[in-house]
Amino acid sequence: MKTLKLLLIVLCLTAASSFAQQRGVAPVAKPIQSSPMIVDRETGQTLLCKGATVPAGFVISGEMFSDACNGPAWIVKRKAPSPRALDRAFGTALGLSWSEPNEVIAAGQCEGLQQTIKNTYNFKPALLDDAQMKAKSASLDVFWNQVRQSQATLVPCLRKALKEEKSGSFFNIDGSMLLVELDPSPASKALQVKKFINADLDGTDLEYWVKTMARRGVEGFDTSEAGAKWLSYPAAKYKIAAHGDFPVGAFAGAVFIFGSVQEDFATPVLLRVANDLEHPHRVDALSMLMSQATPASFRALKEVNTSGLPAHTSASIRDLLDNPNLLKPRAQPKLTREENIRAFQGIVDGDYNAFRELVLKAPDGEADAVATLRAEDIPLVRRARRASIARCNQHAISDYASFTQILWALAWKAEFAK
Repeated sequence: MKTLKLLLIVLCLTAASSFAQQRGVAPVAKPIQSSPMIVDRETGQTLLCKGATVPAGFVISGEMFSDACNGPAWIVKRKAPSPRALDRAFGTALGLSWSEPNEVIAAGQCEGLQQTIKNTYNFKPALLDDAQMKAKSASLDVFWNQVRQSQATLVPCLRKALKEEKSGSFFNIDGSMLLVELDPSPASKALQVKKFINADLDGTDLEYWVKTMARRGVEGFDTSEAGAKWLSYPAAKYKIAAHGDFPVGAFAGAVFIFGSVQEDFATPVLLRVANDLEHPHRVDALSMLMSQATPASFRALKEVNTSGLPAHTSASIRDLLDNPNLLKPRAQPKLTREENIRAFQGIVDGDYNAFRELVLKAPDGEADAVATLRAEDIPLVRRARRASIARCNQHAISDYASFTQILWALAWKAEFAK
């Protein structure tokens, strides 16, 4: 049976094999306010044109080509925090918790901001025409600048207001964006995930919403309910202007969100959607579940309620469980294990140079990865798949399919079917 192959064709949508596809659209870089640093829209990495002065608090962690620099650019990151801060940064991924920021709010400190929020966010974006949206955007800029100019006093009030917000107001999205900008701590990002999930998506920039959730997912936060929200949203579609107006619908957006979050977070949510007989996208959730290639997802596939599914879909599940059509390793690999590891680690670190070199050397390099990688390399392949799909474009979807081929070939064991 060709079950796995058919599944990968669905994942690729209109793309071919990712290892055979050279990136045809240059990444778009966005300046960071007045800073010489820029953010690469495709990788999400912070860049600095080579030769520029590295800002205080940042270090050079790699190098890549950038069209914005018309040549090489340094990948820069903030200096490593203390071990305790690192533990907190990964706390969400480990199911741990940590103390909220030690913010003391004096009596009456937040009253002015609360009234400003009430007056500023008393609208629904979907109901505004262009002129009204322009005027409202100006008032939002005033609000952001007010908080920026008095961060010590107003950031605690902003956090408090977000926690107390119970409606689907646009403040959930806009306010949490501002909070993360001013305080990019794990606590702020965790709150942002909650607020994005609670927000009304009508009139929202859906591309930004999906990409933000994908970025939080690859950082270790549990964004699985955001994926469920996306699959339940009737108007789940947008076009990626930076990539030739590539259309993103319910399935592609789900791949971006569920694909970037840790598989153990996503598996139970995908199973829940797949077993909802009334859900319009249960087959999409099932396709994502079939792509995970983990022991937990394999067990979950045995729990799928196949009632109402097309006969060929039920047969595909059985074939994947019993006898998947796995990618065959190349007898004489063109790529070494070290080359694959360097390329995949580069993706995790946001540097795609080694991966691009790998593509040029072996366009069908998946067969080499299967031939040379070992069981202990599987976690790296998973991390690379999550980091890659968080770019949220058609090339990332194609890469996701290729990584899935590699993972199924490396991880599938006959005993899983027992």
